[in-house]
Amino acid sequence: MTTFEDFVLLEPREVPLGGPRGMTVHRTLPARRTSLIGAWCFVDHFGPDDVSATDGMRVARHPHTGLATVSWLFDGAITHRDSIGSHALVRPGDVDLMVAGSGITHSEFSANDTTVLHGVQLWFALPDRTRFREQEFLVHTPTEVATGTARARWGLGTLHGVDGDGDLLEDASPVVTDTDLGMAQLELRAGSTLRLDLDPGHEHGVLVDRGTARLTTARGTGPATGGTGDEPSARSLRADVAPRELMVLPDDVDHLEIEVTGDEDLRLMLLSGEPLGEDIIMWWNFVGRSHEEIEAFRARYQAEIGVELALEDAPIAPIVRERGGLAEDDEQFGPFAPHTPAALPAPRLPGGRLRSRGRRGMPA
Repeated sequence: MTTFEDFVLLEPREVPLGGPRGMTVHRTLPARRTSLIGAWCFVDHFGPDDVSATDGMRVARHPHTGLATVSWLFDGAITHRDSIGSHALVRPGDVDLMVAGSGITHSEFSANDTTVLHGVQLWFALPDRTRFREQEFLVHTPTEVATGTARARWGLGTLHGVDGDGDLLEDASPVVTDTDLGMAQLELRAGSTLRLDLDPGHEHGVLVDRGTARLTTARGTGPATGGTGDEPSARSLRADVAPRELMVLPDDVDHLEIEVTGDEDLRLMLLSGEPLGEDIIMWWNFVGRSHEEIEAFRARYQAEIGVELALEDAPIAPIVRERGGLAEDDEQFGPFAPHTPAALPAPRLPGGRLRSRGRRGMPA
């Protein structure tokens, strides 16, 4: 039995980053209805943000485990620095991919010459088989492909679509991820349409940045007006989506028709991926599989940045040493460049046990 038989709207909630002048992001994933679209487990939309009024993005050193982060910008630039020695400037159109594996720390700050910051921050959970893998950072700049009415930058996965004039929009990304994923920025002119071919075995979501759209698809194998014999009839499904909203598509669909409504051009992010097939526990910046793992990750990070416990009182968890190949006296979260802002301490764990979440947002 499928999880979602119709469109599911995830509305954004405002989350402040930093102090009184910190920027506000609009978070749609995780949500009560679902925590996963494929392996995608976290979606933040930010901006357009006037950096002179909010100080932009100023996120000091902080940790991650068991996930990968993807930064994608529409405007502005971000300076990325991490504990494996990466130091990069991320610009609009770049796929900024960082794989945390068994543990990494990084910082993100608006570039000095950025006046407007606008983009999305995404995470995907690593499957259990690779979640303690070696850390990685890469920047890839996909080439824009276009027709007369549509443009696309395909950051992950493959694209095949046809616009309303019958012109083909097609591309594939060379970036390899631990689980099969898709991510693209699509732009359509006002009044235009685009039909995308989808993998029916994957899960899909649409996040709108600007403009409004009507999304149409169908479930079932027969004609939309009804089938014959034992063939199940296809059921046409439609939904409208507005800026900052994330629309989860029904499961098992093989196409999506996008119609731009209103007078404004449309810009959206299409997210997709093979089902993760696992429940996860996501707390603060950590992804694990049990409450005890998260406790150990937090304690070790706090010890490594010099708060709360001493290193000998917060050992690296046995599963990290075994599957991540770390020695007992290694730094799970790595060294960091000197003369950078102080690391962010982890918040306190809640009083009860952390609960796992899956495709339905609750234990699968």
